[in-house]
Amino acid sequence: GLTTHTVLGSDRPEVVDNIEIEQAMVDGARLFGPRVERAYSDPRSFIHIDDARTFFSTGKRRYDVIVSEPSNPWVSGVASLFTREFYGFLRRHLNDEGVLVQWLQSYELSDPLLATMLAALVEEFPDAEVYLTNSADLLILARKSGGPITLNSNPWESPELAAELRRVGLGGVDDLKLRRIGGARVLRTMTRLYGAEIHSDFYPTVSLQAPRA
Repeated sequence: GLTTHTVLGSDRPEVVDNIEIEQAMVDGARLFGPRVERAYSDPRSFIHIDDARTFFSTGKRRYDVIVSEPSNPWVSGVASLFTREFYGFLRRHLNDEGVLVQWLQSYELSDPLLATMLAALVEEFPDAEVYLTNSADLLILARKSGGPITLNSNPWESPELAAELRRVGLGGVDDLKLRRIGGARVLRTMTRLYGAEIHSDFYPTVSLQAPRA
């Protein structure tokens, strides 16, 4: 609920659909109170207890932004949310200039496995860019079309959203730029360095090897 709470600190989103597979997570997260309040009380927020693939398959929904924050890839069943097929699936549910925001851990995971998931993402989103959120978590921004994403100061125009950003050390657009690791060239260089195969539903390398890593 923290991501949804933060997003709804802006008046720009019209509807935010939250897809969570486990009802207990929704119930438990409510205990965080003010930190997640807008996810539960804002009329723009809708919580759906469902599997992500099933949710998207049961309607012709298209979004301006899709934020994908699954559990760690080594958790049983989660690696399928980091495959080329899933990214292609999400791509079809984005509007023409829609943006994918993908969280991806780098801790408790080998670099070759990380590279194979990145290879899958850039195959479907060639203009992806990667940011460091802390010492170990990556955030990938990828536009469906129209080239790389240009950062601006718009998020700080909303007092509530600006307060959320400052809480995590983002006082302005320059703080975001400092966290940028690189664009598609950097990601492709990493995949070449490790000779990474594209992660696929048909070759579930991460599902098999991530628990050992």
